[in-house]
Amino acid sequence: MKPFAYFLCALAILLVVLSPRLILSYYEKLPEEPYFEGVLHMWHISGWRTGGSSTAAFLENRIRQFEANNPHAFIELASLTPEKASAALRAGEKPDLVSFPYGQAPALDYEPLPRQSFVLPADTQYAWPYMCGGYCIIVNNDLLSENGVSVPQSWGIRPDVLLEAAQYGVVCDAEKGYSALPALALHAYPKAEGLNISTWGEPEPPDAALGLSPAAYTDGLNIFCRGEAAVLVASHRQLFEVSERYMQGEAPAFTAYAIGGYTDMAQMIAVTEQEDELRRSACESFAAYLLTPSSQIKLEALGVLPTVRNVDIYVENAVMRALYEQLCESGTFAPPDMRQQLDALAMEMYGGSALAMHKLRSLLD
Repeated sequence: MKPFAYFLCALAILLVVLSPRLILSYYEKLPEEPYFEGVLHMWHISGWRTGGSSTAAFLENRIRQFEANNPHAFIELASLTPEKASAALRAGEKPDLVSFPYGQAPALDYEPLPRQSFVLPADTQYAWPYMCGGYCIIVNNDLLSENGVSVPQSWGIRPDVLLEAAQYGVVCDAEKGYSALPALALHAYPKAEGLNISTWGEPEPPDAALGLSPAAYTDGLNIFCRGEAAVLVASHRQLFEVSERYMQGEAPAFTAYAIGGYTDMAQMIAVTEQEDELRRSACESFAAYLLTPSSQIKLEALGVLPTVRNVDIYVENAVMRALYEQLCESGTFAPPDMRQQLDALAMEMYGGSALAMHKLRSLLD
Protein backbone atom coordinates (compact mmCIF):
# COMPACT_ATOMS: atom_id res chain seq x y z
CA MET A 1 0.00 0.00 0.00
CA LYS A 2 1.32 3.40 -0.93
CA PRO A 3 2.20 5.92 1.84
CA PHE A 4 -0.62 8.25 0.81
CA ALA A 5 -3.14 5.41 1.11
CA TYR A 6 -1.84 4.63 4.62
CA PHE A 7 -2.37 8.32 5.51
CA LEU A 8 -5.99 8.32 4.27
CA CYS A 9 -6.73 5.12 6.16
CA ALA A 10 -5.33 6.53 9.42
CA LEU A 11 -7.25 9.78 8.94
CA ALA A 12 -10.49 7.87 8.42
CA ILE A 13 -9.95 5.84 11.61
CA LEU A 14 -9.19 9.03 13.56
CA LEU A 15 -12.40 10.70 12.32
CA VAL A 16 -14.46 7.63 13.29
CA VAL A 17 -13.02 7.80 16.82
CA LEU A 18 -13.39 11.56 17.25
CA SER A 19 -16.67 12.26 15.46
CA PRO A 20 -19.01 11.37 18.39
CA ARG A 21 -17.03 13.68 20.67
CA LEU A 22 -17.08 16.47 18.08
CA ILE A 23 -20.82 16.15 17.60
CA LEU A 24 -21.47 16.13 21.35
CA SER A 25 -19.20 19.11 21.96
CA TYR A 26 -21.01 21.06 19.22
CA TYR A 27 -24.34 20.69 20.97
CA GLU A 28 -22.99 20.99 24.51
CA LYS A 29 -24.10 24.29 26.18
CA LEU A 30 -21.84 26.46 28.21
CA PRO A 31 -22.72 26.40 31.92
CA GLU A 32 -25.30 29.10 32.76
CA GLU A 33 -24.91 31.68 35.50
CA PRO A 34 -27.17 30.85 38.45
CA TYR A 35 -30.43 32.78 38.41
CA PHE A 36 -33.48 33.19 40.62
CA GLU A 37 -36.51 31.16 39.66
CA GLY A 38 -39.79 31.72 41.47
CA VAL A 39 -42.23 34.37 42.68
CA LEU A 40 -41.36 37.66 44.36
CA HIS A 41 -44.06 39.30 46.48
CA MET A 42 -44.32 43.09 46.34
CA TRP A 43 -46.41 45.52 48.40
CA HIS A 44 -47.34 48.95 47.10
CA ILE A 45 -48.42 51.35 49.85
CA SER A 46 -49.87 54.64 48.60
CA GLY A 47 -49.75 57.94 50.47
CA TRP A 48 -50.09 60.70 47.88
CA ARG A 49 -51.79 60.87 44.53
CA THR A 50 -50.33 61.29 41.08
CA GLY A 51 -51.61 63.70 38.44
CA GLY A 52 -52.65 61.09 35.89
CA SER A 53 -52.42 57.30 35.75
CA SER A 54 -52.04 55.42 39.05
CA THR A 55 -48.76 54.27 40.53
CA ALA A 56 -50.13 50.74 40.74
CA ALA A 57 -50.75 50.73 36.96
CA PHE A 58 -47.21 52.01 36.40
CA LEU A 59 -45.78 49.23 38.58
CA GLU A 60 -47.88 46.55 36.87
CA ASN A 61 -46.55 47.71 33.50
CA ARG A 62 -42.95 47.71 34.73
CA ILE A 63 -43.41 44.26 36.27
CA ARG A 64 -44.64 42.82 32.97
CA GLN A 65 -41.63 44.24 31.13
CA PHE A 66 -39.22 43.01 33.81
CA GLU A 67 -40.72 39.51 33.63
CA ALA A 68 -40.34 39.54 29.84
CA ASN A 69 -36.63 40.25 30.29
CA ASN A 70 -36.31 37.76 33.18
CA PRO A 71 -38.52 34.80 32.20
CA HIS A 72 -37.78 32.78 35.36
CA ALA A 73 -38.83 35.51 37.81
CA PHE A 74 -42.41 36.54 38.54
CA ILE A 75 -43.64 39.43 40.70
CA GLU A 76 -47.00 39.48 42.45
CA LEU A 77 -48.12 43.03 43.32
CA ALA A 78 -50.50 43.85 46.16
CA SER A 79 -51.75 47.43 46.63
CA LEU A 80 -52.36 48.19 50.31
CA THR A 81 -53.29 51.11 52.52
CA PRO A 82 -50.92 51.75 55.44
CA GLU A 83 -53.55 50.25 57.75
CA LYS A 84 -53.86 47.05 55.69
CA ALA A 85 -50.08 46.75 55.49
CA SER A 86 -49.86 46.94 59.28
CA ALA A 87 -52.55 44.28 59.61
CA ALA A 88 -50.70 42.01 57.16
CA LEU A 89 -47.50 42.38 59.19
CA ARG A 90 -49.35 41.42 62.37
CA ALA A 91 -50.65 38.35 60.54
CA GLY A 92 -47.05 37.31 59.83
CA GLU A 93 -46.92 38.22 56.14
CA LYS A 94 -43.67 39.49 54.68
CA PRO A 95 -43.08 40.89 51.17
CA ASP A 96 -39.82 40.75 49.21
CA LEU A 97 -40.19 44.28 47.80
CA VAL A 98 -42.00 47.31 49.25
CA SER A 99 -43.08 50.55 47.56
CA PHE A 100 -43.99 53.20 50.14
CA PRO A 101 -44.14 56.98 50.68
CA TYR A 102 -40.95 58.36 52.19
CA GLY A 103 -41.11 58.08 55.97
CA GLN A 104 -43.80 55.38 55.97
CA ALA A 105 -41.76 52.19 55.60
CA PRO A 106 -43.39 49.13 57.19
CA ALA A 107 -41.65 47.79 60.30
CA LEU A 108 -39.42 45.26 58.53
CA ASP A 109 -35.69 44.63 58.20
CA TYR A 110 -34.31 45.85 54.87
CA GLU A 111 -31.29 45.05 52.74
CA PRO A 112 -28.79 47.89 52.21
CA LEU A 113 -28.78 49.10 48.60
CA PRO A 114 -25.80 50.28 46.52
CA ARG A 115 -25.28 54.04 46.42
CA GLN A 116 -27.06 55.83 43.59
CA SER A 117 -27.28 59.47 42.51
CA PHE A 118 -30.74 61.03 42.89
CA VAL A 119 -32.18 64.51 42.44
CA LEU A 120 -33.56 64.31 46.01
CA PRO A 121 -31.13 64.69 48.93
CA ALA A 122 -32.93 61.96 50.89
CA ASP A 123 -31.57 59.03 52.90
CA THR A 124 -31.27 56.22 50.33
CA GLN A 125 -29.28 53.58 52.23
CA TYR A 126 -32.17 51.14 52.55
CA ALA A 127 -34.59 52.48 49.93
CA TRP A 128 -34.42 54.29 46.58
CA PRO A 129 -36.84 57.05 45.50
CA TYR A 130 -38.30 56.13 42.12
CA MET A 131 -40.78 58.99 41.65
CA CYS A 132 -41.59 62.29 43.35
CA GLY A 133 -44.15 65.08 43.32
CA GLY A 134 -43.74 68.83 42.99
CA TYR A 135 -45.38 72.19 43.63
CA CYS A 136 -46.48 75.00 41.35
CA ILE A 137 -48.17 78.42 41.27
CA ILE A 138 -51.50 78.67 39.43
CA VAL A 139 -53.09 82.04 38.64
CA ASN A 140 -56.60 83.03 37.56
CA ASN A 141 -56.02 84.73 34.19
CA ASP A 142 -59.35 86.58 34.06
CA LEU A 143 -59.24 87.87 37.63
CA LEU A 144 -55.74 89.24 37.14
CA SER A 145 -56.53 90.80 33.77
CA GLU A 146 -59.62 92.47 35.22
CA ASN A 147 -57.41 94.11 37.85
CA GLY A 148 -54.69 95.17 35.42
CA VAL A 149 -52.11 92.56 36.44
CA SER A 150 -50.13 91.08 33.56
CA VAL A 151 -50.07 87.30 33.25
CA PRO A 152 -46.57 86.08 32.28
CA GLN A 153 -46.59 83.50 29.49
CA SER A 154 -43.34 81.74 30.43
CA TRP A 155 -42.98 78.98 33.01
CA GLY A 156 -41.67 81.47 35.59
CA ILE A 157 -43.35 84.33 37.47
CA ARG A 158 -41.34 87.17 39.04
CA PRO A 159 -41.74 87.89 42.78
CA ASP A 160 -43.11 91.40 42.20
CA VAL A 161 -45.81 90.07 39.83
CA LEU A 162 -46.63 87.28 42.26
CA LEU A 163 -47.01 89.75 45.12
CA GLU A 164 -49.21 91.97 43.01
CA ALA A 165 -51.39 89.02 42.08
CA ALA A 166 -51.57 87.88 45.71
CA GLN A 167 -53.39 91.11 46.62
CA TYR A 168 -56.46 89.61 44.96
CA GLY A 169 -56.40 86.46 47.06
CA VAL A 170 -53.89 83.65 47.54
CA VAL A 171 -54.74 80.12 48.70
CA CYS A 172 -52.84 76.86 49.17
CA ASP A 173 -53.68 73.21 48.74
CA ALA A 174 -51.78 69.93 48.84
CA GLU A 175 -52.13 66.23 49.35
CA LYS A 176 -53.29 65.11 52.82
CA GLY A 177 -50.34 65.15 55.20
CA TYR A 178 -48.19 67.35 52.93
CA SER A 179 -47.83 71.12 52.50
CA ALA A 180 -47.24 73.62 49.73
CA LEU A 181 -46.40 76.47 52.12
CA PRO A 182 -42.61 75.90 52.43
CA ALA A 183 -42.36 75.50 48.66
CA LEU A 184 -43.39 79.12 48.10
CA ALA A 185 -40.56 80.33 50.34
CA LEU A 186 -38.08 78.74 47.90
CA HIS A 187 -39.77 79.92 44.72
CA ALA A 188 -37.22 80.22 41.91
CA TYR A 189 -37.69 82.38 38.84
CA PRO A 190 -35.59 82.89 35.68
CA LYS A 191 -33.22 85.81 35.24
CA ALA A 192 -30.61 86.48 32.60
CA GLU A 193 -27.79 85.21 34.82
CA GLY A 194 -29.70 82.12 35.90
CA LEU A 195 -32.17 81.19 38.61
CA ASN A 196 -32.68 83.64 41.45
CA ILE A 197 -34.22 82.10 44.55
CA SER A 198 -36.01 84.90 46.39
CA THR A 199 -39.76 85.23 46.36
CA TRP A 200 -40.31 87.95 48.91
CA GLY A 201 -37.29 90.16 48.44
CA GLU A 202 -34.31 90.64 50.72
CA PRO A 203 -34.04 91.16 53.55
CA GLU A 204 -37.71 91.73 54.43
CA PRO A 205 -40.96 89.98 53.44
CA PRO A 206 -43.60 92.26 51.92
CA ASP A 207 -45.14 94.92 54.15
CA ALA A 208 -48.59 93.69 53.15
CA ALA A 209 -48.39 90.14 54.50
CA LEU A 210 -50.29 87.43 52.68
CA GLY A 211 -52.51 86.74 55.66
CA LEU A 212 -53.48 83.16 54.81
CA SER A 213 -56.60 82.10 56.68
CA PRO A 214 -57.28 78.48 57.77
CA ALA A 215 -59.88 78.19 54.99
CA ALA A 216 -57.40 79.47 52.41
CA TYR A 217 -55.03 76.72 53.50
CA THR A 218 -57.42 73.78 53.81
CA ASP A 219 -59.86 74.39 50.96
CA GLY A 220 -57.66 76.28 48.51
CA LEU A 221 -58.53 74.23 45.42
CA ASN A 222 -62.27 74.84 45.69
CA ILE A 223 -61.83 78.52 46.56
CA PHE A 224 -59.64 79.01 43.49
CA CYS A 225 -61.98 77.09 41.19
CA ARG A 226 -64.89 79.26 42.36
CA GLY A 227 -62.94 82.31 41.19
CA GLU A 228 -62.53 83.72 44.70
CA ALA A 229 -58.71 83.85 44.70
CA ALA A 230 -56.20 84.97 42.09
CA VAL A 231 -53.37 82.63 43.14
CA LEU A 232 -53.32 78.95 44.09
CA VAL A 233 -50.11 77.39 45.41
CA ALA A 234 -50.53 73.64 45.08
CA SER A 235 -49.06 70.29 44.17
CA HIS A 236 -48.94 68.52 40.81
CA ARG A 237 -52.17 66.75 41.82
CA GLN A 238 -54.13 69.98 42.24
CA LEU A 239 -52.74 71.22 38.91
CA PHE A 240 -54.23 68.09 37.35
CA GLU A 241 -57.58 68.70 39.09
CA VAL A 242 -57.73 72.36 38.04
CA SER A 243 -57.10 71.25 34.45
CA GLU A 244 -59.87 68.64 34.68
CA ARG A 245 -62.34 71.14 36.15
CA TYR A 246 -61.47 73.77 33.55
CA MET A 247 -62.26 71.29 30.78
CA GLN A 248 -65.65 70.74 32.44
CA GLY A 249 -66.32 74.47 32.78
CA GLU A 250 -65.90 74.36 36.56
CA ALA A 251 -62.69 76.39 36.91
CA PRO A 252 -61.38 79.66 35.45
CA ALA A 253 -58.83 79.98 32.66
CA PHE A 254 -55.44 79.72 34.33
CA THR A 255 -51.69 79.78 33.85
CA ALA A 256 -49.31 77.57 35.87
CA TYR A 257 -45.69 78.22 36.82
CA ALA A 258 -42.94 76.04 38.25
CA ILE A 259 -42.16 76.94 41.83
CA GLY A 260 -38.68 75.53 42.43
CA GLY A 261 -36.78 72.40 43.38
CA TYR A 262 -38.66 71.70 46.63
CA THR A 263 -40.80 68.71 47.47
CA ASP A 264 -41.89 66.63 50.44
CA MET A 265 -43.40 63.84 48.30
CA ALA A 266 -41.33 60.82 47.26
CA GLN A 267 -42.22 57.17 46.62
CA MET A 268 -39.56 54.68 47.64
CA ILE A 269 -38.67 51.10 46.68
CA ALA A 270 -36.97 48.81 49.19
CA VAL A 271 -35.83 45.18 49.42
CA THR A 272 -36.62 43.31 52.62
CA GLU A 273 -33.93 41.23 54.31
CA GLN A 274 -33.31 38.01 52.34
CA GLU A 275 -31.56 34.77 53.28
CA ASP A 276 -31.33 33.59 49.67
CA GLU A 277 -28.74 35.55 47.67
CA LEU A 278 -30.40 34.88 44.30
CA ARG A 279 -33.74 36.16 45.60
CA ARG A 280 -32.06 39.26 47.02
CA SER A 281 -30.29 39.90 43.72
CA ALA A 282 -33.55 39.56 41.74
CA CYS A 283 -35.27 42.04 44.07
CA GLU A 284 -32.45 44.54 43.70
CA SER A 285 -32.52 44.12 39.91
CA PHE A 286 -36.19 45.07 39.81
CA ALA A 287 -35.62 48.08 42.09
CA ALA A 288 -32.80 49.23 39.79
CA TYR A 289 -35.03 48.65 36.75
CA LEU A 290 -37.46 51.29 38.09
CA LEU A 291 -34.62 53.82 37.86
CA THR A 292 -33.66 53.17 34.24
CA PRO A 293 -34.46 55.93 31.71
CA SER A 294 -36.95 53.61 29.95
CA SER A 295 -38.90 53.29 33.21
CA GLN A 296 -38.50 56.86 34.44
CA ILE A 297 -39.80 58.37 31.20
CA LYS A 298 -43.03 56.42 31.74
CA LEU A 299 -43.71 58.65 34.77
CA GLU A 300 -44.99 61.32 32.38
CA ALA A 301 -48.27 59.39 32.11
CA LEU A 302 -48.62 59.74 35.88
CA GLY A 303 -47.96 63.48 35.93
CA VAL A 304 -45.11 63.08 38.42
CA LEU A 305 -41.36 63.64 38.30
CA PRO A 306 -38.30 61.38 37.81
CA THR A 307 -35.80 60.95 40.62
CA VAL A 308 -32.73 60.50 38.40
CA ARG A 309 -31.11 63.02 36.07
CA ASN A 310 -30.95 63.19 32.27
CA VAL A 311 -34.42 61.84 31.52
CA ASP A 312 -35.90 63.33 28.34
CA ILE A 313 -39.36 63.96 29.77
CA TYR A 314 -42.18 66.54 29.49
CA VAL A 315 -40.98 67.90 26.15
CA GLU A 316 -44.39 69.53 25.55
CA ASN A 317 -45.17 70.54 29.15
CA ALA A 318 -43.06 73.55 30.10
CA VAL A 319 -44.19 73.69 33.73
CA MET A 320 -43.50 70.04 34.56
CA ARG A 321 -40.27 70.19 32.57
CA ALA A 322 -39.16 73.22 34.59
CA LEU A 323 -40.07 71.48 37.86
CA TYR A 324 -37.92 68.52 36.87
CA GLU A 325 -35.00 70.70 35.75
CA GLN A 326 -35.05 72.63 39.01
CA LEU A 327 -35.08 69.41 41.01
CA CYS A 328 -32.03 68.30 39.04
CA GLU A 329 -30.30 71.63 39.60
CA SER A 330 -31.11 72.25 43.26
CA GLY A 331 -33.35 69.56 44.68
CA THR A 332 -34.58 70.26 48.21
CA PHE A 333 -36.41 67.56 50.12
CA ALA A 334 -38.29 67.89 53.42
CA PRO A 335 -38.52 64.64 55.42
CA PRO A 336 -41.63 64.03 57.56
CA ASP A 337 -39.99 65.03 60.85
CA MET A 338 -39.38 68.56 59.48
CA ARG A 339 -42.78 69.25 57.94
CA GLN A 340 -44.55 70.62 60.99
CA GLN A 341 -41.67 72.98 61.78
CA LEU A 342 -41.41 74.18 58.18
CA ASP A 343 -45.16 74.75 58.02
CA ALA A 344 -45.14 76.86 61.17
CA LEU A 345 -42.19 78.94 59.94
CA ALA A 346 -43.88 79.46 56.57
CA MET A 347 -47.06 80.74 58.22
CA GLU A 348 -44.98 83.15 60.33
CA MET A 349 -43.12 84.29 57.23
CA TYR A 350 -46.32 85.03 55.33
CA GLY A 351 -47.47 86.99 58.38
CA GLY A 352 -44.51 89.33 57.89
CA SER A 353 -41.63 87.71 59.85
CA ALA A 354 -38.24 88.08 58.18
CA LEU A 355 -36.66 85.94 60.91
CA ALA A 356 -39.00 83.05 60.09
CA MET A 357 -38.08 83.36 56.40
CA HIS A 358 -34.36 83.09 57.16
CA LYS A 359 -34.87 80.17 59.57
CA LEU A 360 -36.93 78.26 57.02
CA ARG A 361 -34.42 78.76 54.24
CA SER A 362 -31.48 77.82 56.45
CA LEU A 363 -33.19 74.54 57.38
CA LEU A 364 -33.53 73.65 53.71
CA ASP A 365 -30.08 74.74 52.52
